[in-house]
Amino acid sequence: MGEISGFTVVKDAIKQGYPFVESIASALPICDEFLVSDGYSTDGTYEILQKISQLNKKVKVFRDEWSKRGLTLIADISNNLRKKCKSPYLFYVQAPEIVHEDDAEMLKAVPELFPGADTFCLPYLSVIANSKIHEEFRLRFCRNLSRINLTGDAWAFSASKEFIRSEAMRNMKRPKKLLNYVGRGVEWTYACSLNNVRSRALCLPKPVFRYPALFKENYIERCKGHALHLNLQSFTDLVPTVEKEEGESFFEKVIQLQREGSGIHYHGDFGIIKTEEQPKIMREFIKNRTTISRYYVRDNILDKIANA
Repeated sequence: MGEISGFTVVKDAIKQGYPFVESIASALPICDEFLVSDGYSTDGTYEILQKISQLNKKVKVFRDEWSKRGLTLIADISNNLRKKCKSPYLFYVQAPEIVHEDDAEMLKAVPELFPGADTFCLPYLSVIANSKIHEEFRLRFCRNLSRINLTGDAWAFSASKEFIRSEAMRNMKRPKKLLNYVGRGVEWTYACSLNNVRSRALCLPKPVFRYPALFKENYIERCKGHALHLNLQSFTDLVPTVEKEEGESFFEKVIQLQREGSGIHYHGDFGIIKTEEQPKIMREFIKNRTTISRYYVRDNILDKIANA
């Protein structure tokens, strides 16, 4: 009854420096199956995914063409993949996201801990090197219900448009019920507690870590990829700004730009996340960020996947 399907989508993850192998490895202890959709990668990503599926039978690999552009592209591909998930619970993971090893036991137990809830918000922390960039709750864990799907750029689960439309039409002749929906919508937008009968916010031992920039060359490729697939000119404009920076100054520049975009003013120790506080699986990358320019697949992580 508490089985969990994890799923993610990737395209050219190696070239763009997404730690997708580490992401899968960190999520496997939680999931009873893990589905991956590859967007016909040309950089060796698909071959690595095939190897991973051979090492661990919980991993199932599919391919889906990224035939359009725009902010909803990732959500559309991800929602198509989730239809293949067989478990009663879903855990959506993105390629730059790593589940801290201290969280695995609790996440695995979520269906038993909160049997009455449908959706779960989890804490996320974006980190570059040893600097915090952004923190938030994202709704990424839920029951496998058709009325719930990924929205926007797939940043979180939400009620499907079809479900919202049907609920509105159903309550057109029930003004009190309709007013309650509208009122809750305003209240949840401006004063949301993230906790109610059907939805829970979980205080995990550690947040889920997001890594927007691990290595310089990969980060530049990622900016170009976002500009191409998501039609975001801002990423094209970003490249000349960071391309001229070298070593630690590159990370300092990206940290500055990312923090300005996040609207959070960290200062002093509030903005520091030590290497030893980050997931064990990522510490080698953090320590070697200035001596290695590109992401690489490590054999010891593949061994970890084989034994998960």
